Amino acid sequence: MRVKIETIIGILIIAAAAALAVAGFILLPATLTVQVNLSGEATNTMPKALGLLLPFALSAVFGVLYMKGAGQTKTRNLVVAIVGLAVMVVTFIFNL
Repeated sequence: MRVKIETIIGILIIAAAAALAVAGFILLPATLTVQVNLSGEATNTMPKALGLLLPFALSAVFGVLYMKGAGQTKTRNLVVAIVGLAVMVVTFIFNL
């Protein structure tokens, strides 16, 4: 039985998103800064659960869609799943 590369990539994206979400619940403060202005001050905040759930859901849902998709939608789904991971990384940068 041969596993498709899309399945491997999708599982890795979902696993990375889950690991970042768990680490975020442990390490990040209760209120997350999600936007900053040019001077570096927080302009928008969000509760930790919502701030970590949204990018995780983005990566997980579009990771699954990437594994199941075909053609142009497959590429779009992969990009959106990676954007979800990037948003989680930026959330860590803003809040640690």
